This record gives sequence, structure tokens and C-alpha cells, in this order.
Amino acid sequence: MAILLLLFLSFNEVPPVNKDIFVTVTGMVVGSLSVVIYTIIGRNPDEVDALTKKVDSLQTANDHLVNQKDELEKMVITLQENMIDKISILGVSFIDNLIERKKEMKLAENYDPTERLAAQDRVKIIERKIDKIVADDQS
Repeated sequence: MAILLLLFLSFNEVPPVNKDIFVTVTGMVVGSLSVVIYTIIGRNPDEVDALTKKVDSLQTANDHLVNQKDELEKMVITLQENMIDKISILGVSFIDNLIERKKEMKLAENYDPTERLAAQDRVKIIERKIDKIVADDQS
């Protein structure tokens, strides 16, 4: 439009009566030309600034969420490691108890009942002696 206006002015002369109005209208057209061009190509400076601020804000929020996710992953990994350790210890102690019970059952089957009673009596005598020694040390 501005080019057509310049062509018109190069071939025709503006009368002095309408010169002020013509200059005002021409100035407004040329002044709004940048806004029209930005609108045509889809750019509005205010909109670009607003979108840039929004992108920065979203990037900050995204970084914060990524950090929280990393912390939660670390917590889950630590929890899994602790659970595995505790389950392993529980399993080992359970298996140890089973093995110990099997040994006791085999020992109980292999001994004569009279021998077992005699061994229990000897254990009681030893326990009494230990109790007497502890009592003497305390007094």
C-alpha cells in the first residue's frame, strides 16, 4: 500500500489544501505498517514477550519436577535395597533355624533316652555351678 502511495505521489501532486490531511494519513499508514507486517507473519512483539516468559516459567517448573522425580527415584531405590537386605536377613535366619532344628531332631533320634536324661542332669549341674559363681562374684 505504501508503495502504491509513493507511485501515486511521484505522478500526481497533492493540492496545498489537503496537504496536512494527506501527510497525517500517510504517517499513520507508514507507522502502522510494522504492526501489519507482524500480524501478517504472525508475530506480535507483546505476544512474543509473553510467550517467552511463559516458556521460561514452564522450563523452571519442568526442571523442578525433574529434580523431584530424581529424588523420588533415589528414595525408591534406597527403600528397595533396605527391603532386600531385611528380607535376606530374615530368610537367612529362618533357614538357619530350620537347619538347627533338623540337627536337634537328628541328635534326639540318635541318643538313647537314658543318655539324654543323664546329659540333661549334667547340664543342670553345670548351670547351678555357673549361677553359684555369678552369685559369689556379685557379693
